[in-house]
Amino acid sequence: MRQEKKKVAFYIKYYSEKDGKMIKRPYDPHYELQHEFIAKSSGNLCKRYWDQKKNDWRTAKRGWQIMTAK
Repeated sequence: MRQEKKKVAFYIKYYSEKDGKMIKRPYDPHYELQHEFIAKSSGNLCKRYWDQKKNDWRTAKRGWQIMTAK
């Protein structure tokens, strides 16, 4: 009997200064859909990731967490 691979869903969670609340969005860890950088003005580590719902890049500033669905 053949076992099917279960697709693991990932989420990114961080505080959005723009929205004024914690954001939890689906996250695809594929290397072409995310990257990290150091902000020139603040020196903070930021993560840019592709938001399918928004159909655009989204930037998460310090304090982000990547987690699997439970």
